[in-house]
Amino acid sequence: MQIVLRPYQNEDAGCFAQAVNASLDTLRPWLLWAHEGFSEEEARRWFAATHTLREKGEANELGLFAEDGRLLGGAGLRYSADQQNFCSLGYWVRSSEQRQGIASQAVRHLLELAWRNPERDTVEILAVAENLASRGVAEKCGAEFKGIKYGLIVLDSGPVDTAVYHFYRS
Repeated sequence: MQIVLRPYQNEDAGCFAQAVNASLDTLRPWLLWAHEGFSEEEARRWFAATHTLREKGEANELGLFAEDGRLLGGAGLRYSADQQNFCSLGYWVRSSEQRQGIASQAVRHLLELAWRNPERDTVEILAVAENLASRGVAEKCGAEFKGIKYGLIVLDSGPVDTAVYHFYRS
């Protein structure tokens, strides 16, 4: 399946909220923002924040869509404020669409965007150490495993072991 990555639009809010609520089984263990009853209003606030972050050059958060317009998930880049050569990459895919290569396509697309900055030489993925699906995407896409560090990700239960992966400009 080919995917389309684009900024979220307000008319995506209903689909976004539905995708989050239908995917709590695979999102909630790893992402604090995913919660039961996630609303269209919360989605619209998130979309507004993503547009502001993009305008400021701090991030590039995009929706993942099927060619027929179905919302498949989200992915984005967060740019380091103090290191021009560094950014982080994150992704999520709705439960019903997982294991189809969607996250891998998103990672490859976002890497292309990241490398457009000629000074950038490192893109990082952080995943909860126990999140084997996210770790598998990083490995499938060729990221180098750097190790496990404690406390880079904080969940409801507190700080957790975090798997660190890096991509380097070739």
